Amino acid sequence: MKKRVVTIATAVCVMVWSGMALAEWRPGEAPEPVAPGVFAQKADLEVDREMRSLEWRCVGPFVGVRGCGVAVHPTDKNRFYHAHSSGGVWMSDDNGTYWHPITDGQINVGPVGAIALAPSNPDIIYIGTGEPQLRDCSTWGDGAYKSTDGGKTWTHIGLAKTKRISRVRVHPTNPDLVYMAAIGSPFGPSQHRGVYRSKDGGASWERIFFKHEQAGVIDLVLCEHDPNILYAATFEVFRRSWVLKAGGPNTGIFKSTDGGETWSEITRNPGMATDDLGRIGLAHSKKNPERISALVDSKEQPGLYQSEDGGKTWAFVSDNVNIIQRPFYYMHLHASPHNGDELWVLSNKLWQSLDGGKTWTQRSGTKDDFHDMAFDPEDPDRMIITHDGGAMVTRNGGVTWSGPYTQPNQQVYRLNVDNEFPYNLYGNNQDLIGYKVPSASIYGGISQADVTVIGSGESGASVPDPNDPNTIYHLAQSTFAAGGCPIQRVNLKTGQWEQVNVWPVITFGRGQNEAKYRFNWHAPVLFDPFRPKVLYTAGEVVFRSKDRGQSWKVVSPVLTRDDPEKQQTGGSPSSLETSGQEAYNTIHRMAASGVKKGVFWTGSDDGLIHVTRNNCRKWTNVTPPGLPEDSDVLEIEASPHDAGTAYVAISRYRTANDFLPYLYKTSDYGETWTDLSKQFPQTEITRTIREDTVRKGLLFVGTETGVFASLDDGATWKRLNLNLPAVPVHDMKIKDEDLCIATFGRSFWILDDISPLRQTSDDIQAKTAHLFKPRTHTRLGINWWALYGGGVGGGQKNYFVQNGRMGHTFIELGVVNGERKRRFIDAGGARPRGAIIYYLIGEDAKEVSLSILDGKGELIKTYEGEILSREVGLNRMVWDMNYPDVLSVPGKPPAGIVVEARPGTYTARLTVDGQSQDQAFELRMNPNETWGQKDADARFELWWRIRDIFERTNKTIIAAMEMSEEAGEDSDIAQEASAFIGKLVPMGANLSQIANEPSKLLSKLQTVHWVLFQSEGRPPQSAYDVVDMLEKEIDAELTAWADFLQNGDRSVAQAQ
Repeated sequence: MKKRVVTIATAVCVMVWSGMALAEWRPGEAPEPVAPGVFAQKADLEVDREMRSLEWRCVGPFVGVRGCGVAVHPTDKNRFYHAHSSGGVWMSDDNGTYWHPITDGQINVGPVGAIALAPSNPDIIYIGTGEPQLRDCSTWGDGAYKSTDGGKTWTHIGLAKTKRISRVRVHPTNPDLVYMAAIGSPFGPSQHRGVYRSKDGGASWERIFFKHEQAGVIDLVLCEHDPNILYAATFEVFRRSWVLKAGGPNTGIFKSTDGGETWSEITRNPGMATDDLGRIGLAHSKKNPERISALVDSKEQPGLYQSEDGGKTWAFVSDNVNIIQRPFYYMHLHASPHNGDELWVLSNKLWQSLDGGKTWTQRSGTKDDFHDMAFDPEDPDRMIITHDGGAMVTRNGGVTWSGPYTQPNQQVYRLNVDNEFPYNLYGNNQDLIGYKVPSASIYGGISQADVTVIGSGESGASVPDPNDPNTIYHLAQSTFAAGGCPIQRVNLKTGQWEQVNVWPVITFGRGQNEAKYRFNWHAPVLFDPFRPKVLYTAGEVVFRSKDRGQSWKVVSPVLTRDDPEKQQTGGSPSSLETSGQEAYNTIHRMAASGVKKGVFWTGSDDGLIHVTRNNCRKWTNVTPPGLPEDSDVLEIEASPHDAGTAYVAISRYRTANDFLPYLYKTSDYGETWTDLSKQFPQTEITRTIREDTVRKGLLFVGTETGVFASLDDGATWKRLNLNLPAVPVHDMKIKDEDLCIATFGRSFWILDDISPLRQTSDDIQAKTAHLFKPRTHTRLGINWWALYGGGVGGGQKNYFVQNGRMGHTFIELGVVNGERKRRFIDAGGARPRGAIIYYLIGEDAKEVSLSILDGKGELIKTYEGEILSREVGLNRMVWDMNYPDVLSVPGKPPAGIVVEARPGTYTARLTVDGQSQDQAFELRMNPNETWGQKDADARFELWWRIRDIFERTNKTIIAAMEMSEEAGEDSDIAQEASAFIGKLVPMGANLSQIANEPSKLLSKLQTVHWVLFQSEGRPPQSAYDVVDMLEKEIDAELTAWADFLQNGDRSVAQAQ
């Protein structure tokens, strides 16, 4: 039925729009006018009560990646905006030094294709969603949004069906008059393309220009000297997984001189190339108002064209090959508002011309693959660009640029984890490289110093060798040695990258029908879970290696369809598209059962699923009946509970312009299938699916906008985005109790501790209160540097600077639910330092408390009142593993003698309205430690002894202070008390005063506390010796004071 709906819709589009390509077009001639104010369905962002306190954590890497649009604030000279290709809108208020997201939780999608500030009121910002750079992995949007407060809040304002908006232009004096150019979807015909205009700030829209169902508007110029003049460039483009056709008869340049009411084609005016054109970029400068420049893709004569008479005639200016590279993807042309002869071209590199385009000079731009730039209207030296390294800002005309290491926007394709502690996440990133990112750092935030670069490619997976954590197998399709499944074997110790390709023959410039083997851009790479020295990959057949990739053996027949018509080259009029993303009829996914030896599954990009149950000797086609041809199998999940059970996530948007979800399950090795698709939200595509390793039937699905979870094996679904922004999720892994995801636009994220999802049930949700069993918490340890690095509140940036090592920057958020929280702005988030305790509170609960008890049942700490969350639904508290501080002396800084609990068994006790329930949990030592339990016990016992000395001494000091106050400052008691207290604690009331005093006895004892704080193991003998010495001295003072109080015959003051 789904296939039929798509086919009928396509047929209707063809009948209505076929042949509609007029030289002059007026709004009234549209066969089917578009209703204004077409709004997207608002994503269901409400958080279910049983999930509300779960929390995602971005772990990085904090490296920028390609964007679509940029904007310069005209009056706030420190402020810039970046529209990311799949990660939302970001703002910098410090010249690009740091960036922060401003659309999270307010827009429904990740990709933002265009952004513009109203020149007359820069607090008004318009954005158009969907990426207009139409590469295979680009993702779509849901229309336009508007902010009227500089980006603090956003409102959806329509155009949902356009899918991809390439340009936003705002009238220079009227902020309510806005134009949006829609390139639309490249995967099929659409009526929702062209130029749209709103005269009321987005409250309603009218389509004022349309060319063809397969040709949208890729560029739009609004002339500053006369805003009634607009130029639009159409781009006929068609893409499927196996082909790109970029260009055609409906590509052209059109002009309006009446604000968009009427349009005339100026493409075929004298001087322009006469063949079918590819992508076109336009530029206009108010300094040269009659000149319009066009960067044109043409087989006949590609290059830069200019008209000095508003498009009546054209002149060919430059055929410099550097400015017309990969034309379907670049062709970005910009004119300086300060110099009529200054042009910039953004292609693989950044090029500048100062003579109207005749000659070109490469400018530094920090990376490659440039896509947009913006100029300050008054300051020619102030600009912003976006490229594969993210957004970069210059204040000196491009001599220097801001850096990329504060933008966590990596587009990660696949995710793997290892068994180290803390475990690491591995993935390859579009337009960049592969990374190994730790899930936690002893320094708190996960800085770039913690991250390891692996390999040089930008496709597929990075897979750690289960036998050797220093060896990574890394797919690198886009390297210079691409072709034949270019697997790199990376030695992290030496830094060497060795090619162990299946067949090292480059395939650029040829169709896949000429290749010996066909490999997907994301060809699978995996180890046999039962034979961890055996490595697999796949093209149209499966390959096995038993010698670390030194040799490969074919172990399957062809497991894909073989359609030579879908194995040809594609591209644009002037060049082939040879990146390899259009390789088709390939095995896209492969999975191995971890339950039964020899069971493997494959899924192809053209809709075939196979299984072997005898270690690849025989393969069986088990494709679900009725699954349409050209269905791309994006994920196969071999159940961790049952060898015959597998889940499949399929998508057809790139192969059939079908944006519906496809999910299937089998429990009998594929003999029969259950279609789970209809239960899933129909506005989402399905990219990946995982089954929980503990709770059977607990499923997680990654989509184009986030994560969904099912507690009942796919019968019902709930959104699990929580604090995760809307972003494509390409892969997921469950590691212990954590759900890890690879996002395509926001790097790696971890949902710390999914225990409540594993344990919950309808009965539990109906209770007045429930305490979930906490997971075992394995301590990471702490480094003194983590505490040393800042801590000023009030939203200020704090800089964690460490000698000889890259630090991080953060904003203090205070203690939230027992956890010291920091928002890191250039580093991955810190792993919760403590045991996470989840509890459910019903609507009728009144008095709530949470206590922690030791292994003997002795009370350690109780949380109640305002510090304890008691919202209806799931709540969270993090016990920091510490006992309470010792009793403080009034007027003195807290002693800070906070003893850390030893490894062992503890109990959480939830008490609601007088009814208590207990759950035991474990604290464990870092497995990398060389100490054992006896050493940890010794540390705790000495630490507790120090605490006991402080506690009883401070009690005596407080009593002495009270007696002194009662007796009066001139009394003998006051004088003796002052002398007694002065020997034990500093007299100063703050650290500055205390630093100028000689060290007192308790201050000396506090030093041993810090010795114990930084180790998990047995204290050094010197620590025991110092405690013995100081305890004797302190006890002597306490005895002397007691003698004075009892007998009055010994003056403490005289004894000094």
